[in-house]
Amino acid sequence: MAKISAQEDVAAKPLSPRGEKARAKLLRAALVVLERDGYHRMRIADVTREAGVAQGLFYHYFKDLKSLTVEVLTDFARASEDAREIEKDVAAGDWFSRIYVHNLLVVRSYAQRPGVMRCLLQLADEDAEFGKMLRDTYRQQLLWLVDVMPRLFPHVTFEPHQAMMVVYSLAGIGEGLLREYFINESDSLRMAGLSVEQFAELLTTMFYRALFLQHPDQAKLDYTRNLVNMTK
Repeated sequence: MAKISAQEDVAAKPLSPRGEKARAKLLRAALVVLERDGYHRMRIADVTREAGVAQGLFYHYFKDLKSLTVEVLTDFARASEDAREIEKDVAAGDWFSRIYVHNLLVVRSYAQRPGVMRCLLQLADEDAEFGKMLRDTYRQQLLWLVDVMPRLFPHVTFEPHQAMMVVYSLAGIGEGLLREYFINESDSLRMAGLSVEQFAELLTTMFYRALFLQHPDQAKLDYTRNLVNMTK
C-alpha cells in the first residue's frame, strides 16, 4: 500500500463546503474499494476513480492511503457504539429483544460488508493502535450487558471479572460463527442459506439459552422455534 509520509496531515486543515463534500466522497469510495478489493490491494487511483475526482486531489484531503483507511474503518467499527440508540424501540425487561437488536446490527455488518469486516481484522493485526481501538470498541459493545449481570442474577454474587468473562465467552462463539459464514464462506455453513434475521435470531436464541438456562418466548421466534425441544 502506497504511503507518502512526508505529507502534512491535511485532514486537520479546515475545508470549504466543497472540500468537505469531496472528502466525504473519498471516504465513501474507500469503503466501496475496501469491500471489493481488500486492504492490501487498494490503491489511491482506485479510490479517486470510484469517487469521481482527480487523483491529484487526494493529498488535499488525506495524508496518505493508510490514514484514509484507518479513518474509514474506524468510523465503520464505531457506528454501533450507542446501546441506548440501538435499543430505543425495545420494551423494558425484554431481554431477548435487547440481545436480538445488538446481534442484528452485527450480522448486517457482516452480511453487507464481509470484505470490510475482513479488512478490520487484517488492519487490527498489523496496526497496534487500530487494534486497540477495535478491541476497546468491541468491549464497549458488550459492557451494557456486563454492567447489568450482577443485578440480573443477584444470587450469583458476580465478581466483576466473572461477568466480563461470561459475556465474552458467549459473544466469542457468535463472532467465530459470523467469521466462518460471511468472511471464510464455509461451504457447510453456507448451505443453510440463512437470512440476516434468521442468523440474528439463531445467535440470540443460543445466547439467551446459555445466559438464562431457558428457551425464549416462542412467539418471538421463527427459525429457532423448534429448539425448545432441546430443553427436554
